[in-house]
Amino acid sequence: MMDTTAANLFVTRYFWPELIGSAPFASDIAECLARRGPTTVLSGLPHYPTSSVFPAYRNGRRMREQVGFVTVERLRAGAPRNGSTIARILNEVEFLARGLAALATGRLQRHPIVLALCPSILCVTLGLAARQRGGLCVAIVHDIQSGLAERLGMGGGRLGALMRAVERATLNRVDLVVVLSDEMKDQLRDIGVTTPIDIVPLWVDTDQIRPVDAGAHNPIKVLYSGNLGRKQGLGQVVAMAEELAVRRPEIEIILRGNGNQVQAIAADIARRQLDNVRLAELHPNEDLSAALSIGDIHLVPQNPDAAAFAVPSKVYNIMAVGRPFVATALPDTTLWHLQRQSGAFLCVPPNHPASFAEAVVELADNAELRQDLGRRGRQFVEQHYAKPVVLGALMKHLDALASAG
Repeated sequence: MMDTTAANLFVTRYFWPELIGSAPFASDIAECLARRGPTTVLSGLPHYPTSSVFPAYRNGRRMREQVGFVTVERLRAGAPRNGSTIARILNEVEFLARGLAALATGRLQRHPIVLALCPSILCVTLGLAARQRGGLCVAIVHDIQSGLAERLGMGGGRLGALMRAVERATLNRVDLVVVLSDEMKDQLRDIGVTTPIDIVPLWVDTDQIRPVDAGAHNPIKVLYSGNLGRKQGLGQVVAMAEELAVRRPEIEIILRGNGNQVQAIAADIARRQLDNVRLAELHPNEDLSAALSIGDIHLVPQNPDAAAFAVPSKVYNIMAVGRPFVATALPDTTLWHLQRQSGAFLCVPPNHPASFAEAVVELADNAELRQDLGRRGRQFVEQHYAKPVVLGALMKHLDALASAG
């Protein structure tokens, strides 16, 4: 077993009180580590998914706080200046530089066990710097940045090659890499990562996120809830809404969230003159079960170019509240395999609005099918993706690594 007296350090760019993206998973990992030994989280100033730091953390406030049994140390690194690739990289470099300065001044001590969460590979670089001599460093990779940037047109050519080189060099210095899927493992092997790689999927708190009876909706409500970013492929939803505006204009489509594509999506809706789709903001303090249960049908679009480099975490929450959804997925991708395994949702080809609309209509017209898919989804996540099951597996990986070390 892992030495429960050893101090753990968890380096993550996103953490509580951020409520979507990587932050909830980082918070769960930290809580689990804290049960096994003293745990410090090193994070930045919370802002995601907005472009400004949360008010309670501005002007140097709450730079050190206690969240449950976890001690949180925050670096003065907030949101990127804009959504460009260069701005994001500079923001991550700032986080790394401030972390190295904290180590140099003694504010942050080196630890025998360090975990680092990537989407930012520079978090892993900082984790390596904070590892004690002879200690362990584990990289938890939830996004492969180089692949996402290149496929989404955010960083190709020399920049893409540089990002791959940094990922390869950094991940080959850690003791273990943890990824979400076989596809992500294959992608890392393709760029030259030779470190041992284990697969630990995302999870859902099935005790907290449960089905809620939101009552019958007339008309049917179709919901997308989450980040409104580029890798989500939300243009597919707008194109599908245009199909439904002709075929079934009474079906209401709601896009709830924040992100750097909000203005572009709003402009696309206006250009197409669509009255059946509207934008709404996420409410940070809203109960997630109640918020997700508002939708009779959920949407999980995915940019096909990003499918191998990231896994949409929202699918597990949707299944946990017993709601069906329609996903866009290519054959042999993670979502496609998940649909085959669970039988809890429908898959359609990406960038095919007619098929997307047809699947929504099929669910809208068949309440029994919606209930059956929702029931299957809930049972599936309880069995395979419940938080104790997945985090228990992650801790076993760490125990085995610590014992071998």
